[in-house]
Amino acid sequence: EITHGRVAMLASLGFIVGEQVEGSSFLFDSQITGPAIGHFQQVPPPFWALLGAAIVAVEASRVFYAWQYPFELDKLGLFLLKDDFTPGDYGWDPLGLSSDKDAEWLNNTKLKELNNGRLAMVVISGLVAQELVNGLNITANIAAGQVEEVAVL
Repeated sequence: EITHGRVAMLASLGFIVGEQVEGSSFLFDSQITGPAIGHFQQVPPPFWALLGAAIVAVEASRVFYAWQYPFELDKLGLFLLKDDFTPGDYGWDPLGLSSDKDAEWLNNTKLKELNNGRLAMVVISGLVAQELVNGLNITANIAAGQVEEVAVL
């Protein structure tokens, strides 16, 4: 759940930022235009090949770091995490944000990240659904007042 939440947080941010910089970005010769749900099809295939290779590399390293070898005699079984692994903790903290913090602070921060990730999963679903309904950018929907009813719920 923590991984999906992190991806959803990045996706929500990228969805909105991608619409704001369309046509003016240095990426892809500024040819990506329209609502964010259509950006995917406009990106050239070599980019997706490189992104796919990067994802495979990251996920493979995550598997070796977090998951136990499935054929160990003492713990025979598939899809088991290592005993000393904490989900979401990959030992990567280049800014040292969690160093010298007590357990209560770390647990509170992890809970906040989990809750924000859950919210981001709902947000990205809503952003995609709104653009599918009328084909307008999210900012155009907000400017036109077409998302007002959702805020009331």
